[in-house]
Amino acid sequence: MASIKKRPNGKYQARIYVGRDAGGKQIFECVTKDTWHDCKAAARDIEDELEKGNYISTLTRKTKVTDWVDEWIELNRERLSPSTVKLYKMYLQAHYKPFFKNMTLGQAANNEILLRRFMAEKLKTLTANTVCKLMTVLNKIFRESLRDKNPIRYIEMPKKEKYIPRVLTDEEFEQIYEAVKGTTDELFVLLGGWCGLRLGEICALKPNDVFKEKGVIVVDENLAINDKYGWEFKPPKSDNGFRNVAVPEYLMNLIIEHIKEQGKIPERIFDYLPGSYTHRWAKIVKEKKLPKIRFHDLRHYHLSWLYKNNVPDQYAAKRAGHDVCTLKKIYQHLRVDVEKEMDDNVREMLNNKKAGTNPDNMQSVE
Repeated sequence: MASIKKRPNGKYQARIYVGRDAGGKQIFECVTKDTWHDCKAAARDIEDELEKGNYISTLTRKTKVTDWVDEWIELNRERLSPSTVKLYKMYLQAHYKPFFKNMTLGQAANNEILLRRFMAEKLKTLTANTVCKLMTVLNKIFRESLRDKNPIRYIEMPKKEKYIPRVLTDEEFEQIYEAVKGTTDELFVLLGGWCGLRLGEICALKPNDVFKEKGVIVVDENLAINDKYGWEFKPPKSDNGFRNVAVPEYLMNLIIEHIKEQGKIPERIFDYLPGSYTHRWAKIVKEKKLPKIRFHDLRHYHLSWLYKNNVPDQYAAKRAGHDVCTLKKIYQHLRVDVEKEMDDNVREMLNNKKAGTNPDNMQSVE
């Protein structure tokens, strides 16, 4: 219950207990009004918010939006990947600071029009997908500070533009392979197109990740960029990312020979960092007039190749470092037409049935 006292200047001030700080010290919120009734009503509003768990302290209200965004990133640094921290820092510098400037969280609370203006302004120069990302990050950050006063909670996001990856044909992959055969790039292409490794995983490979006798490569690290624009080793984002990938003998021999050619056991098998190889890949595609794809699309090619060769989903997911649900979404994303194949299979079975074919000889749907 708030205590209300009359101040020497004739106004009334309510003192409301709102909890304790990290050290156990009691925290009180004070509100001052011209009349006793107005002061009591204001105190009651705070008490109602406390009961509902929606109370926002004066300190929080006075905090600048951009200061809180920066603090939120630091508080969550350990659970975010280095590349995500870098991305969020870029959002802060390039987009949030120029718009919000010195605005406080209290001024942003429940200010839906303000956030609609931010979204509309960004849509003038950015894609809908990028604006959605900007708004999604802000939504997470506001939700943790403003709770039910989050101004984004009722805003409808712009419709995303669906990205359809470029899936290579077998002939196109052979064209790429022939263009890089006999070079270090051959190893990169085969590790991506034959083994489904990500570029960061390839660049992070170490000699002790290669087991020639077993014919496998152990994938347990990824080279990722951090917010200081440096590269660092990071474990996979999920347990599925830790995996042993079966490698064909030809590729295994190439890797062993590449390590021997360096004259000493290197820290990493390849000197390239993901960023530098991305630039190199773009140059190779342009100079050799290859199909215009990102390096990551070689991984997509491998997944589609696994599907076309009837590799069970469970094995394909394990090889790619995904769970089965994620793999199926990727198949859909790659426009791998699962239903059409099943439809054709069922149609053929029914045609055979009508023609009097022995059911025991019919092809299984499974």
